[in-house]
Amino acid sequence: MRQVLLHLGLHKTGTTAAQSFLFENRELIWPRHALVLPYRTRKAGLSEAATRYSVYGTPGALADFTDLTWEFLASLEFGKRRGLILSEENFAGLRPSRNIAVGYEAAPELAVRLVELIQERLRNEPLDITVYLSLRQRGSWLRSLWAHDLRRTRLVQDFDTYRTRLDPVPSPHTAAEQIRARLPDIKVQTEWLEYLHHREFGPGAPFAEFLDLPPEKHAQLVGPSNINHALPEDVLAKLLDLNRSALDETALIAEKAAVVERAQTDLIGTP
Repeated sequence: MRQVLLHLGLHKTGTTAAQSFLFENRELIWPRHALVLPYRTRKAGLSEAATRYSVYGTPGALADFTDLTWEFLASLEFGKRRGLILSEENFAGLRPSRNIAVGYEAAPELAVRLVELIQERLRNEPLDITVYLSLRQRGSWLRSLWAHDLRRTRLVQDFDTYRTRLDPVPSPHTAAEQIRARLPDIKVQTEWLEYLHHREFGPGAPFAEFLDLPPEKHAQLVGPSNINHALPEDVLAKLLDLNRSALDETALIAEKAAVVERAQTDLIGTP
């Protein structure tokens, strides 16, 4: 039976570390599973197609996602036994802070379509498909979204204002339950980021469990090296001040990059 694991986000729930774990252990994964990470889905245009559907919700946008995904799946070599591990948070739709009116409303339809396409690609073969979503408590999730937008955009709202603006957006848990309701015959697994931090391999733990490697291979797994560490409050305040300043965009980007780099050096430490 072919094993399929579809990690569909959600944003700011440890996806960077999860994808780092998968990439760094790719040599152990590839003999058993085709491995699809964001650099492949984005190069093929799948991520953009998914987020475009989440914004517009039109049949044409869904058809574009369907066609591109089918073409991509057709290009994968499964051989006689290989399964599939896919991790792409944008398959849940555009990041909610950029899509407040919709949130993760498109995520269930995108998940259903992806599962159907995989079933068609591997038709007439027994499949064991798991849809996996990492979750996070709403308060820390919103704060992580705010910190992300402070870094990546010229956001000028303080956290309280930002949080109020995102009140209409359902929590990641709600999105996961909506996906579960649309896929009653598919295993939908959820894990809380707050608990994953305490497990071996952190956000990579569910993937290590899914791989179910023999002991000698499991011992070769390494933890993720690329982890988004939470920035301290004083650094976030500095980023907010910079966003509110009169700096032009080029200077602003450079100043924020320098602030974040110094903070990350302090957090991780230097040898």
